[in-house]
Amino acid sequence: MGGAASLRVALTHVYGWPEVRRGAERYLHELAGALHEAGHQVSIIATAVTAHEGRERDVPVRYLRRRHVLTRRFGPLSDELAFGGQSFGRLALAKVDVWHAMGTADAAASCVLGTVRGVRSVYTDHGFPYRPSRQRRPDRRLHDLVVARVDRYVCVSNAAAQTLLDGYGRASEVRSGGVDVRRFTPSHSRDPSRALLFVGDAGEERKNLPLLRDAMVAMRQRGVRVHLWVAGPGDQRGVIGELPDSASDAVTLLGEVAPDDLVELYRRASVTVLPARAEAFGLALVESLACGTPVVALNQGGPLDIVQPGIGVLCDETAEDLARACEEALDLAAQHDIAERCRDAAMAWDWRTAIVPEMERIYGAG
Repeated sequence: MGGAASLRVALTHVYGWPEVRRGAERYLHELAGALHEAGHQVSIIATAVTAHEGRERDVPVRYLRRRHVLTRRFGPLSDELAFGGQSFGRLALAKVDVWHAMGTADAAASCVLGTVRGVRSVYTDHGFPYRPSRQRRPDRRLHDLVVARVDRYVCVSNAAAQTLLDGYGRASEVRSGGVDVRRFTPSHSRDPSRALLFVGDAGEERKNLPLLRDAMVAMRQRGVRVHLWVAGPGDQRGVIGELPDSASDAVTLLGEVAPDDLVELYRRASVTVLPARAEAFGLALVESLACGTPVVALNQGGPLDIVQPGIGVLCDETAEDLARACEEALDLAAQHDIAERCRDAAMAWDWRTAIVPEMERIYGAG
């Protein structure tokens, strides 16, 4: 722990792994595991269809029965609102030093407990706290409370932090999720197909898979030898649609892939491409770099913190510019020392050596 005192940390999120498999749920459990490995006493509270107990990454998880309150007013956020009260009830008398919340309602509850008992309240916002959008949400008053009273508001990128500062005048900590560089490691060879790897929900419009499809088609039509691998949930076939003859054999749909199985895909791909707009962080980019594979992303949001010259390429949101960026990244992938350069860059997001020490500082350890 680098001299930091052992802390009792409660992590909360209305949804947990493996029921829900998104970035926030991965962050929840991977952070918990990394803190546990560093010697802290960590527990997780989440919800599920039925109440039960479990363990993820050697950390105890208490799954409360999912409830919904004030559904007419809060709609799809009604379970998050209920979870705020449920988590408060579980932690009101618990022996904890830090309550680190992942949702607005549980973060608001942590602020209340912090006032009553002096427990340090921490909230990680996994998106962009854009004020006009936030003010349209039914939980806007809870978010206002969090902005005003939480001890540490954490944003996952500098772009997200600037959004909070511009809209609310609140400064935040900037600390994203991480990657276990012991598991995500480079390979000695890449697939000969010169694959562009897309990792994300094909059905989520902002992930922009059609843009990458169009860029790949444009490259193939120019005679550039390239293949597209699509990994993740969603209707991949429906989004990809019909392809011209020049690209009909150039797409491999892999479906949803477990995080541990992604490692081999990152290693074998030539380039990982994240064409998403409004991306607050970009975990796939960091994981790819840890596996020695260069990256491409749009010139906006969280990827600005990650994609640097020599390890990746940024581009505008057009198929032609994305194709140009992919071709430049393919050239990077052919360089003899690219894996080492990518790997060195990824160390800034290693859970053990980079993320945990920062979280210990945010938590106020030692």
